[in-house]
Amino acid sequence: MAPCKHANLLLDVSPNATQAGFARPPAAKRRAAASLASRIEQDTADEEEAQNLAGTFPGPLVLPDDLLSVYPKDPDSGQTVKVWQRSKHRNRLNAGTPNTIHVAAPPSYSPKMKHMREWIVPLTATEGEEDVSPPKPKDLIDYLSAYYHPLPVTRTPNLTWVPWEDDDGPPNATKDENRYIGLKQGQNITRIRTRPCPDGAYERQLNLGDILDGLLHMVKEIHPRYALVMMLHHDLYEDETDDFCCGRAYGGSRVSVVTSSRYHPGLDWYQEIERAHMWPASHCGNFVRRKCGIRSGAGVKRRKVMMVEGDGVGEGKAGGTPMRAAVDAYVAAPAPEKDLAGLWFGRTALTASHELGHCFCLGHCNYYACAMQGTAGIVEDVRQPPYLCPVCLEKVISGFLEVKEYANIGRERLILQRYKKLHEFCTGKTRAGVKMFAGYGAWLGKRIEALKAEEEGGEAVVAIDLTNDSE
Repeated sequence: MAPCKHANLLLDVSPNATQAGFARPPAAKRRAAASLASRIEQDTADEEEAQNLAGTFPGPLVLPDDLLSVYPKDPDSGQTVKVWQRSKHRNRLNAGTPNTIHVAAPPSYSPKMKHMREWIVPLTATEGEEDVSPPKPKDLIDYLSAYYHPLPVTRTPNLTWVPWEDDDGPPNATKDENRYIGLKQGQNITRIRTRPCPDGAYERQLNLGDILDGLLHMVKEIHPRYALVMMLHHDLYEDETDDFCCGRAYGGSRVSVVTSSRYHPGLDWYQEIERAHMWPASHCGNFVRRKCGIRSGAGVKRRKVMMVEGDGVGEGKAGGTPMRAAVDAYVAAPAPEKDLAGLWFGRTALTASHELGHCFCLGHCNYYACAMQGTAGIVEDVRQPPYLCPVCLEKVISGFLEVKEYANIGRERLILQRYKKLHEFCTGKTRAGVKMFAGYGAWLGKRIEALKAEEEGGEAVVAIDLTNDSE
């Protein structure tokens, strides 16, 4: 079969959304959700604005088995900017003192714990894809520096895996020398539970809650700081019913953990990841129809119209929009097999930015396809976009504007600076050939053009072709 050209893009929710009971907030509510204004009157501009935004910020896909399909009324989704801003428990930036994001690199191994290195080697990897360079802390620091610009991002002192000497297991239990390990920071050692990996993807897993508890002790000693994210390569679990967990944040306490383990490219076949339709190609109309069990071409008329969200079709050749540019760049980039390390890093970076978003007290998003969407698993993870939608970006920028040094820069300039930093990262020579970063870089380029045009008083009109091209 010829490779999919992703000619038609779905820019609204999939047909499965209605069947699952998910009702996307209408345009007027999305507009209000992104504003700090006390009241926004609904007017005819809402639908026009929705049309203009669709080619930049599509709706959430809500494919079968996605989180919003399983939990269409997820209580953790739908946080507005006003609700976020008024929250008593929100982590505000510290006025007058540096606000720094810290990245904790994977711990080193004490001499007695070197066998833990075997635990990060996947046991079910595709032949020829087992040996891939894992994501590097320096790359994550550079990415997060752009993502949460203008906050500085730095690396914390290394932690160390050490033995845990006090085994308080039940009497007569089968002896498991690896049941507990220690995570050492300074003079403090936290007990970490481990267990055999239930699905056999790795030899052992570490308990995520224990690690986060250890970070709570660590973060108290870090100054100046705003939040901490720890990077791991070991497989994690949260409770006994979990198969695995890729990341979690104690948002109120400003600590988070992300592991690269399940994002290892060698596990893609095992985990049924379709590399041809990772973001941004996840919005391919033909792909969505297939995932929803709809025959290719069914119910689609050939016509050229402006994009109208919720018109019953919702897909189109999005001309010069950021999403069309992202997909075209994605198609033109080398196959993922050409840079598996870049593929692996991109997935890990996306989750790290999501978990840090919770440290900013951002909730899950159901307004748009967004980096702050919740996900139900790895397959959905790789379909999510790296960008923040208008609602979630407004929360982050509003938080910056509460601090004088950032307020002096100004809202529009802060957003433009952030996009430029991210564009520089994505288009750098070590990232430009990675499909996700190629797509994100093209998306950012179009976004920067649009913001500059707004500054100059210009306005771009984009026609969208809804021609149905077969896969």
